[in-house]
Amino acid sequence: MAAMIQSFWAVLGLLVSANACTIIAVGRAASASGAPMIGHSDDAGSSTNDIRLIRVPRQRWPEGSKRPVYFWQIGYPRLVSSERSPEYAAVGDQKDTHPLGFVPQVPETWAYWDTNYGVQNEWGLSIGESTSSARTVGWPASKPQ
Repeated sequence: MAAMIQSFWAVLGLLVSANACTIIAVGRAASASGAPMIGHSDDAGSSTNDIRLIRVPRQRWPEGSKRPVYFWQIGYPRLVSSERSPEYAAVGDQKDTHPLGFVPQVPETWAYWDTNYGVQNEWGLSIGESTSSARTVGWPASKPQ
């Protein structure tokens, strides 16, 4: 019994220190309603994530527009930019996030829900990711993980 309790605490300790996102998918044949489902954990590791769920509105862009690309910020706020969404506007003494650069913008972008990345667009197309630091076969030992 003591060994089981020690094992439990050891596993729990590993889980608490984990720094990885997990995606969970259920196919339509496995759900009671017959609808497929997807879930995603957005683990912060030892830091605090900006947990806001922001709606980025559908927009039309003039020809030649450029979309800013930002450095991924850990913590709050992950982004300060009213151009992306009114909900990303500066609050108090926050300064706009400076873009790393720009990429060509398409003529129209659909609305989507955003967290640390786009989660789902207005048509229901969703995305998730699972983080893994596993070493893969064929990855050169000279390259960093």
